[in-house]
Amino acid sequence: MAALLIRRRRPIGEPAGDASTLGGPSGAGRIVQVLAELGIDLDGIQQLIVDPEASARDLDALGAVGTFPLVILGSHLINRPEALDRTALLGLARRHLAPGGELLIEHHPIDWAETAADVRPTPGGSQLGMVDVRRDPPFVAAVSVYDVGGRVVRQPFRARVLSDEDLASELGTAGLVVDRRLSPTWLAAIAAKR
Repeated sequence: MAALLIRRRRPIGEPAGDASTLGGPSGAGRIVQVLAELGIDLDGIQQLIVDPEASARDLDALGAVGTFPLVILGSHLINRPEALDRTALLGLARRHLAPGGELLIEHHPIDWAETAADVRPTPGGSQLGMVDVRRDPPFVAAVSVYDVGGRVVRQPFRARVLSDEDLASELGTAGLVVDRRLSPTWLAAIAAKR
C-alpha cells in the first residue's frame, strides 16, 4: 500500500531544510520495520519530514502533497507538549488522508510518564539512546543521544504522555476516531462518521 509518512527530522544525517522536505524511504527504516512487524506492508512511501521546532502555524501552512490511503504520523509527534502543535499535526495528517483511508499514529506508552528511564545508545552503531530523564507526569523530559558511526549528537526534548482518553480526544479535534489498537505504542484511526 502506498503511504505518506510524517516524521520528525533526525538531527544527524538529514539536512535542516524546511518543514516540508519530501524524500524517499531513507530515514524511515525504524518505523517501516515496526509496521512490517505489525503486518502492514508498504509498497511505496513518501515522507513529509517535520522540523522538531516547527510551530503550529508552520504546520498549518504546509502545502498539500496529495492524499493517500494510508498516512502514518510517526516519531511520537502526537506527544508534543503543546496542544496547538498536536492539533496542527493531526490536521496535517487529516488533510493528506484519502476518503476511506487510515491514519496510523505512533505514541509513547501510556505509562511512560512513570516508567521512562535512561537508555544508552550502542557505541559505533546507528542507535538511539536517552539520558537525563526527568519524569513530571504527564510530561517526560530527556536528551536523545544519536550515535551513528561514532558521531554522537544530543537533542533535548520534552513530551506529553497521553492516556487512551487523551488520544481519543486529540483525534476528535481533527474529525478522527480510534479504529483499533495495533500495539501498546501504535493505533489506527479513521475519519469520524458525520
